[in-house]
Amino acid sequence: MLVSAATDNMELKFGFEATLDMMKAAGFTAFDLSLFGKPADQISAYFSGDDYLEKAKALRAYTDKIGLPCNQAHAPFGGNNGNVPKDSEMFGRLVRSIEVASVLGAKGIVIHPLQHLAYMGNAEYLKAENKRFYSDLLPYAEKFGIIIYTENMWQRNRNSEAIVQSVCAEAGEMRDYVDMMNSPYFKTLLDIGHAYLTGETITNMVKTTGRDRLFGLHIHDVEKNWDVHTLPYTRSVKFEEMIEALAEIDYQGDITFEAGAFHNRLPLELYPSALRLMADMGHYFVKQIELKKNIEN
Repeated sequence: MLVSAATDNMELKFGFEATLDMMKAAGFTAFDLSLFGKPADQISAYFSGDDYLEKAKALRAYTDKIGLPCNQAHAPFGGNNGNVPKDSEMFGRLVRSIEVASVLGAKGIVIHPLQHLAYMGNAEYLKAENKRFYSDLLPYAEKFGIIIYTENMWQRNRNSEAIVQSVCAEAGEMRDYVDMMNSPYFKTLLDIGHAYLTGETITNMVKTTGRDRLFGLHIHDVEKNWDVHTLPYTRSVKFEEMIEALAEIDYQGDITFEAGAFHNRLPLELYPSALRLMADMGHYFVKQIELKKNIEN
């Protein structure tokens, strides 16, 4: 079980090679390539030019050299806004992200489901739209040999601003999306913080989705109405529930943090220390999950 974390635009501060060197030294055994830029519906500036493929191949050579594989990636956010030219541009960014992630050797890439409408009253319409959306992307996943991961999402009530459920926030729907697509190139990733925000138990999300559908994680802590993406055990999520549930289904994926808010406001000199603590926590999760598996067996 690999321990990884999102690069989360750290390359803008340190450059890619220095970022990966720092993650390797911290104790990570893989990395999650953040392919979104600023704003997040854009592709990372590093891969936005015509030389994106050459850069991806060079970066792959470097990761091979230092022994730090890319276990998964995250595409830019968004996909359908009802604006045909913009949606076409977005689709191109997603296809490029799939190709780049494949070159880096990622097993899978997170592509958020469409959630451009209020979920309440539009769940079935969004499901049909997502079937079309992912069906259009799957030929590229097959071509480049990489799995698309959908993710459990949240959105805000447009009147109260409270966090409410969105696409795949309910365990049965997340399971059904994978079954609906019926492809070995389409699985799901569970965002632990998002599950807490929308009121689903981590146990139910993990067990209902099941080992054959659940291929990845985003691990981070949150507040009740704030998707803060920070270090576990610092806010509200009970991570013992995650450990128990993953052990119970004999989870076969990796431990991956999406907790950049923990370090992204620190002085640059403190990043190595922050990353070491995060990596240590990842190895702790692996140890605890394996211990629980052994007890259950």
